[in-house]
Amino acid sequence: MNDSAAVISLCQALIRAPSFSGAEQPAAAVAARAMRALGYDSVSIDEYGSVLGVLTGATPGKTLLLDAHLDVVAVPDANEWQPAPFAGEIAGDRVWGRGACDDKGVLAAMICGAARVARESIAGQIIVSASVCEETLTGAAIAHILDRYAPAVVVIGEPTELKLGIAQKGRAGIVVEARGKSAHTARPELGDNAVYKMMEATRRLRALALPSDPELGREILELTEIISTPIPGAGFVPAGCQARFVNRSLPGKTAEEILGQLQNALAGLTGVSLQFDQLVQLCYTGKRLTMPDFILGWRASVNSDWQAKILAALSDCGLAAKTFAAPFGTNASVSAARGIPSFIFGPGSIEQAHIVDEWIAIAQLVSGAHAYARIVARCCESLA
Repeated sequence: MNDSAAVISLCQALIRAPSFSGAEQPAAAVAARAMRALGYDSVSIDEYGSVLGVLTGATPGKTLLLDAHLDVVAVPDANEWQPAPFAGEIAGDRVWGRGACDDKGVLAAMICGAARVARESIAGQIIVSASVCEETLTGAAIAHILDRYAPAVVVIGEPTELKLGIAQKGRAGIVVEARGKSAHTARPELGDNAVYKMMEATRRLRALALPSDPELGREILELTEIISTPIPGAGFVPAGCQARFVNRSLPGKTAEEILGQLQNALAGLTGVSLQFDQLVQLCYTGKRLTMPDFILGWRASVNSDWQAKILAALSDCGLAAKTFAAPFGTNASVSAARGIPSFIFGPGSIEQAHIVDEWIAIAQLVSGAHAYARIVARCCESLA
């Protein structure tokens, strides 16, 4: 099987292994089997279910981590899909199916591309991780991989249309609670309606002046959910109300700064509080991943040597050495927060992610594998 056929075949095999967050075991088995067949020096699965493949260079050197996630978002109605979501079919110049773009095509290109580099030409080690639970707890699984390997540089595989992502917005899930006092709706004056408090809290939060960035655009604070208690509550003045907001923050804005800004907006409004949501995911291994619903926005150093090496690798492949700022969240937030030079790169377009009839262009898939090979070669080039 030639190189192009191998990456297409692996993409199809990964799509055909359904892998919702917390249930990635079928796709993990496919990824591990592919790494072994391609001659990785070691292949293991960590306690959370992420697959870790190691390629060791001929001479000592630094560690490069390439990471792409195994899990995919849900398929609410498979009958809406044509072809079927887990068929992994090829039609026209595309591979179709859930995860084709986000993130199984990327993972296939990464696994195949890294394995193409001759070991005698590289120094250090390359870790290729197929990580779990990125869609539900972005960054939680890779944090444990970073603890284990302490890489010098990280490239996160996401669909970027083969451009290099050098910045990213942060993300926070915020829960706002309003507490009042229940009463019969025939005598509402005896109660304290929590929904009215939430209406005022929502008005204040929506009125916040949010900053903007020339590359990433405006910071976002969006209401995504609101519910009162008790439910059903036809005869009650509601004693409780909960709302959820999603914040897409600009690089460098800390968790403390975000909470402080929001709390200041609600100052003087009694019975209302807010906090980051707390996320929990049971992994297929039986272990639990937990984290507050917050990832940091970041921007790579302007004159980074690693950035220059990766852009040179893209030029080697005949790709435009273009950079961009990602408006979506990725595992790179965790590595960047630790001060590790971090980048985002992969085949496919984010416009195809999470949609019905998801697909990835075969040309992008094949070019992506070639680009990952050159990234490994440039970043781990032996000086011997």
